[in-house]
Amino acid sequence: MPVLQRFAASRILLYAGDHLLPHVHVRLGAGRECTVDIETLRIKGRIAAREIREELDWIASNRIPLLAEWRRYNP
Repeated sequence: MPVLQRFAASRILLYAGDHLLPHVHVRLGAGRECTVDIETLRIKGRIAAREIREELDWIASNRIPLLAEWRRYNP
């Protein structure tokens, strides 16, 4: 489970052998976590977009390398 990016209050992670569609996990403090679809930025979980605005911007700016990494870990 590589950490792709660290922020002050969160981390963006990628799990190997994970389910489809290409996504990343955003883990906040206290163990709160959601998934974000790399292509659509759709959030699954109980975290509001306003809580992870910086993370969503980073994911949007890094879509192509994130998709490549997701495919590498989830062939």
